[in-house]
Amino acid sequence: MKTYVSYKQYEEMVDKISVWIKHISGELDNIGAVYGLPRGGLPIAVELSHRLNLPLLMNYHDRKVVTDKKVLVVDDIADTGHTLKDFENKNNVICTLHYHQQSIVKPDYYVEEKGDRWIVYPWEERDSEEVQDYLKTEEE
Repeated sequence: MKTYVSYKQYEEMVDKISVWIKHISGELDNIGAVYGLPRGGLPIAVELSHRLNLPLLMNYHDRKVVTDKKVLVVDDIADTGHTLKDFENKNNVICTLHYHQQSIVKPDYYVEEKGDRWIVYPWEERDSEEVQDYLKTEEE
């Protein structure tokens, strides 16, 4: 089953991450920059960069800008967790909009559990297929 996330819902989810970072986690003073995984994480990172007044890293390896501080790594979903695996360490705080229990990485904060739904974000095509790009074979 597909679930469509509207821009309004997306904004509310980013609000929740922002509140968690600012008021609940106690991490804001420890974070030096925001990095969004390409595609799904980038819109979230741009939003959070503005809301939290943190620099946006366009290349994670440019983290020397923040030297002794953590990087807020964001993505739209921790589904399998493979895209987040390389960022799972004590120098990062990982946040996602959605989380699936099968993920090999559990974010430090996520807004909602995904369950068995196929999530379609506002920046994706409304007719997106219920299969991840990297799982497609060349014949498809």
